[in-house]
Amino acid sequence: MGKNYWKVVNGVIAEADILLEIIDARNVEKTRNIEIENKVDRSGKILIYVLNKCDLADRDEVEKLKKTLDPAVFISCKDYHGMNLLKERIIIEAKRIGLQKPMVGILGYPNVGKSSVINALSGSGKARASSTAGFTRGKQYITSRQFYLIDTPGVIPYGEKDSVENAMIGVKTNSKDPESDLLIIMQEHPGIIESHYNVPVEEDKEETLEKIAIKLKC
Repeated sequence: MGKNYWKVVNGVIAEADILLEIIDARNVEKTRNIEIENKVDRSGKILIYVLNKCDLADRDEVEKLKKTLDPAVFISCKDYHGMNLLKERIIIEAKRIGLQKPMVGILGYPNVGKSSVINALSGSGKARASSTAGFTRGKQYITSRQFYLIDTPGVIPYGEKDSVENAMIGVKTNSKDPESDLLIIMQEHPGIIESHYNVPVEEDKEETLEKIAIKLKC
């Protein structure tokens, strides 16, 4: 991730009163950005963990997470589950620091649903959302009745260069060698890709890719 992205994120941390880290509830450890969390901690700002897509996560795991992340709010932008709780938490934290209408920064990995969270919070639909990682290129400001919101580009920690891992959790969709990444995923997790495309599991994974390509007429 380019230094200019981190410059934007550092600026948002400095500008915001409250920060929301958007995390995929299905894969919390892989989509928590510890580098961002450390930056927020050093700034002395309030950080709220927002676990998105909780409707798709394992319920037992969600219950465990409630005991380890604080403060945390579990939401689903698809059906607006938990959005009122998130708004209430933001208002509570704002009152705690003596603010009527705080500036709220939205942070996290690419493609975890940051823009969807903003749209659900504001009800305006002004933050552009896309399934393509890295769609948000710079800061976007959105005003709601109760707070100001700042959308930011998603950032991957400096030292994280595992393209296979990033592809698996969906935080990076523009791999330089997607075929090789996919072959590794198929070797490590046999049957998942094949099941999705309804093709048989083969020893030769390149042969499987050919079958998928033929099926998709690619």
